Amino acid sequence: SHDVTDEQWEGLAQVVPLRSSDAWPSWPGHSALPDAETASRRRFVVLRVNVFADAREVAETLMAQIPVLLDLSGAESETAKRVLDFSSGVVFGLGSGMHRV
Repeated sequence: SHDVTDEQWEGLAQVVPLRSSDAWPSWPGHSALPDAETASRRRFVVLRVNVFADAREVAETLMAQIPVLLDLSGAESETAKRVLDFSSGVVFGLGSGMHRV
């Protein structure tokens, strides 16, 4: 771990909100619990991730609102951690969630 003083931190990064929370469009018909018809049509894909570049396909699939089962067995531990961090950010941005299986 590397500690950064306030003086060093100043100017390194500035978080700027892109839009206010009121500006996010609502999803028509979005509900926390899917109706029976939606649940019966739900499918998912299994994506095998070996390198960090594979995370793009994960994000694109999630953005298409298709559930993803990540297979990280072929990735090095550092790559697997980066992909999980990236994927959790995408999932958070989409207002969804992740589960370990």
